[in-house]
Amino acid sequence: MTGGPGFVEAAARWAGERPDAPAIVDAARTWSWRELGTWASSIAAAVDEAFGPGGDTDERRVAVEPPMSAAGIAALHGVVVAGARALLVPPRWSATEVEALLAEVRPVLLLHARDEGTPAGVAALDVRRLVDASAAAPADPWTRHALGKLVVPTSGTTARPRLARLPLDRIDASATAWRAVLPPATGWLLSLGLAHVAGIGIVARAAADGVPVVVPPAGEDLLASLRRPDVSHASLVATQLARVLDAAGDGPPPPALRCVLLGGGPIPPALLTRALDAGWPVWPSYGATESASGVAAATPEDARQHPWSAGVALPAVELRVVAAATEAGTPDAPGELQVRGPMVFAGYLDDPAATAARITSDGWLRTGDLATIDAAGRLRILDRLDDLIISGGENVAPAEVEAAIAGLPGVREVAVVGVPDPEWGQAPVAIVVAEPGRDPLDRELLAAADERLAGFRRPRRILRSAALPRGGAEKLLRRALRGPAAAGAAIPQPAGGDRGLDLETRVVLADDGQPLLLRAAARAPGDDRPAILLLHATLSSSAQLLRLAVELAPHGRVLLLDRRGSGGSRMAEPAPVLMARHVQDAADALAASGERDAVVVGHSFGGVVGLELAARRPELVRALVGWEPPYLPLAADGEREQLIAVAALVRGAHAAHGPSGAARAFMDLVSPGAWDRLRPLQQEALGEAGDGVLADAAMPDLDPDGLRRIGIPVVLGTGGASEPFYAPIAAAVAARISGAAVRSLPDLRHFAPIVTAGPVAELVRPFLPPTADPSLSPQELQP
Repeated sequence: MTGGPGFVEAAARWAGERPDAPAIVDAARTWSWRELGTWASSIAAAVDEAFGPGGDTDERRVAVEPPMSAAGIAALHGVVVAGARALLVPPRWSATEVEALLAEVRPVLLLHARDEGTPAGVAALDVRRLVDASAAAPADPWTRHALGKLVVPTSGTTARPRLARLPLDRIDASATAWRAVLPPATGWLLSLGLAHVAGIGIVARAAADGVPVVVPPAGEDLLASLRRPDVSHASLVATQLARVLDAAGDGPPPPALRCVLLGGGPIPPALLTRALDAGWPVWPSYGATESASGVAAATPEDARQHPWSAGVALPAVELRVVAAATEAGTPDAPGELQVRGPMVFAGYLDDPAATAARITSDGWLRTGDLATIDAAGRLRILDRLDDLIISGGENVAPAEVEAAIAGLPGVREVAVVGVPDPEWGQAPVAIVVAEPGRDPLDRELLAAADERLAGFRRPRRILRSAALPRGGAEKLLRRALRGPAAAGAAIPQPAGGDRGLDLETRVVLADDGQPLLLRAAARAPGDDRPAILLLHATLSSSAQLLRLAVELAPHGRVLLLDRRGSGGSRMAEPAPVLMARHVQDAADALAASGERDAVVVGHSFGGVVGLELAARRPELVRALVGWEPPYLPLAADGEREQLIAVAALVRGAHAAHGPSGAARAFMDLVSPGAWDRLRPLQQEALGEAGDGVLADAAMPDLDPDGLRRIGIPVVLGTGGASEPFYAPIAAAVAARISGAAVRSLPDLRHFAPIVTAGPVAELVRPFLPPTADPSLSPQELQP
């Protein structure tokens, strides 16, 4: 055997000494070290066939897309044994990202385990086809020429991912350092992706210890995987640990679990304390792709006493904090953390300038992280240097602000970014994800931040989101929040005008970054009343449904959403909006408010959105009341043609005369002469809403057949004095929904939810406490 560094040497040892011992355990079978060796050898033989035996490692360019499976583990072993330069491709990346990466590196061969579709321009081989190709395997399948080198994409949290070169001696050095401090392992759970150093480290440490990697079945709950008796060790990121604790109800860990390595990004002290209080053996750590995994860690005992710390340096690792001006170590003072040791990477692929900027002449890795090291050697990561916010000349580390908010009741996640500020240069803004069923008000969060933070660190604004953007290994993509946060913070908060309701005007960032204005009532602890989501009409905003909100507020938590393009939810580039987008916006608004479902009340086009929301996302709607929804595909031929013409004319009017032109064209087509009957102030106010008309008028991608999937109580209201085409549309819609009812209210017009809210509210109240009984069937709930 060619002696060599890395997990290959260890695997070879176990294949010789304990050939039948388990190397991989998955749902289908257990793979022995001998079987893993023959599989890896067949993969190496396929690489040889593509390149010919021998040759320079750097010229044997192979891309590997390793799934979280036995095939992925075998692929890692195989390309290393083959002496290839192996570019790891994260399976979660989009097709565009993968194609760009392959075009940059130009591999000759792609090893994968896809069921369909491989990138064009590169030969592809499914490693699962080689699992039984053992006939030609050598007696010692690990005997090869020079071992390969891994090329691993960085997480890309602040810029496009770079490609870090990690020869096998760096992987081996990392595994050796970890094994010197961790408790003995009997099995490592494959809990993180194999295209990241955390996943590679799992494979390397398991091989070094001669214990199996346990592959959970696809879709299995992480807590169930951790409860497997052959799992003693796992490596998790903070979001995974939070989900596990939620699933366990903060109960104790599985009895076989000895170590949970926690890293991959900031670790909220409150989360760490929560896990330790429940008895979980959590080891907080710090590392990077460029250091081949972690370089510092804290034992659970030390973490309990110092939850802010990432621990002390692992064996053979040197840490120092360097002030930018002095390039000298300055313990206890913040500065850039630098790392030196045998696990530090060999530089970026084909990028000597970036490599020189990252590694000093004497071998120190510049991490780009702001940190302190105390007298006992304990490391504290404050933030990314690139993420520092300079506000009025003061440095604000986002992580410090996040830590002050993350532990507050009702906060599931929080991220802080800097946004432009005319007075201070930059200002911190916090993006908060609420716990389901618990949604603190912005003012409560800001008041708590006031108590915990200096004034210059206090967030100027709280924004809401259903989730935070994350990349590989669940790392927060802070850069993806900066633009949306700046746009959201620029939305003015309307003052007053809530008709006595204690409504908070907040901004929700939709999943594509568009800011949405939402008026939200408070949800007090223990309040189990349903949410009531109000969706306004075209040429309107949620403010015009405040009368209706007053009627319904005693019965539930009211949420009034300005739909995209309308009110405070203006778009930077006005355009027609797909119905699927309106539906997702409503779903994001509910989730960002900690709500799982709602009674939805929609006026006109808002009713159309409500119908599509109930059809496409039935878990989010418990009952629906729509007032005269102009559901275009079910209109009579004449009205349908007229409404289709509206969309084209509105688009042309908007292009020629802006929002005011779109508003006028819309009104005059729906009701000829309506615009001229308005007073000048009314024309001015409605003219500002023309972007919303452009967003709505086309009503694209409606799904009439999807209405048949609606299984909740539905009532469609019409006014006896409204335009006559609304009633036939309501009847046609109701005919497609089992149990739906149409209620016509005499003397009311189309604008009733705005000006005559009481009778419309009576259509909603049967679905709300105390009238509604949730044990009744949808048919029994019909008024």
